Amino acid sequence: VYYVAAVAETNRTPFDIPEAESELVAGFHTEYSGMRFSFFFLAEYANMFGVSAIATTFFLGGWQSPFGNLLSHTDFFFTGLFWFMSKCFVLVFFMMWLRWTLPRYRVDQLMDLCWKKLTPPAFINLFFIGLLEVAPQLLPHLQGWVKARMG
Repeated sequence: VYYVAAVAETNRTPFDIPEAESELVAGFHTEYSGMRFSFFFLAEYANMFGVSAIATTFFLGGWQSPFGNLLSHTDFFFTGLFWFMSKCFVLVFFMMWLRWTLPRYRVDQLMDLCWKKLTPPAFINLFFIGLLEVAPQLLPHLQGWVKARMG
């Protein structure tokens, strides 16, 4: 859910409605050339790297090696930086790969995807994670309540 929302937030295809080339000439890029155009693209790729860095930190273990302590015999800073950057670049590569392979969504298709297909799993996930966090504190109280009612 996060990755699909991140791709949509960075306005990448299939969610690039602001620069839909089929409806507009080239979107908001028509007025810019040279350095202004490059700053737009630099900001787009920086945003892609930013959401990939957040996903790497939260979901992929951040700077830790995916192989455990197998490759941690060298300097920790450089190996951690290597693993963090490589995970981020893999996620950025997948964003680019999606751009090259998927067609563009229309506005109504995007709203359907977000509200009907992504929001319910996100709320279900939020509910169960909240239940897992609260259950250890509630379990003794519920057991006492059940014993008092059953007698």
